[in-house]
Amino acid sequence: MPSVQRVYDELKDEGVVVLAISVDGGGMQTVKSYLAKNSYTLPALVDPVMEVARKFGVRAVPTTYVIDRQGMVVAGGFGPVDFDRPEFREYLQALVGQPPG
Repeated sequence: MPSVQRVYDELKDEGVVVLAISVDGGGMQTVKSYLAKNSYTLPALVDPVMEVARKFGVRAVPTTYVIDRQGMVVAGGFGPVDFDRPEFREYLQALVGQPPG
């Protein structure tokens, strides 16, 4: 999550939305507590019945999707992602540079 927070901080003013979605059964209070404890400020939603997860075909947690300005899923993967990897940052920067559809 620290690298996810850094991407959020870096790109939020460029119109990029970084959104965490929790499938934890503990609900929003558990998520808020976790975010506060770790000083995370990125937005988070709670999906306790996995409605969003099912729509996106999530099979494992964590899952990451990159959605372009046209609303298309352009990348995704299961398991932890290091958002600090130079290749991932370059990919995101290239998407940010694309004009809206």
